[in-house]
Amino acid sequence: MTLSLYIQCFAVALIGWALQTTLKMRALQLKARAANVIFKPVDYFKEDWLSITAAFLTIVLFLFFVSEFLNWQTWIISYVRIGFAFVGYTGSDIASRLFSVVNTRINAAIDYKTTISDTQTGTLDKPTPAVPIAKK
Repeated sequence: MTLSLYIQCFAVALIGWALQTTLKMRALQLKARAANVIFKPVDYFKEDWLSITAAFLTIVLFLFFVSEFLNWQTWIISYVRIGFAFVGYTGSDIASRLFSVVNTRINAAIDYKTTISDTQTGTLDKPTPAVPIAKK
């Protein structure tokens, strides 16, 4: 495998990582907005540095292992960049699910608010039914 291909694989993995991070931040933003909880995108990068580090290390780890896959089956080289897009995206997704501080904080704020609401309405021991969203 050439240095150029290693660089391409790294770049593709970073793009996969950036895509997943963007989608995750969008989901956090929508959840926070629906719950009227403050969310700042910069907090994601400050607070979830473990997720970011884990995703980066996953990419580096796979860069070390890619030659093993190529030695096993040479035809894999035709698909190695696609594989690194998957590594970047899923590595980031798994890390953010395991280590996300921001998501945990938003969920805690939602839980706090719903507990207050359920206490006020006397429905603390009754789950709220999920009803379909009305079409406008």
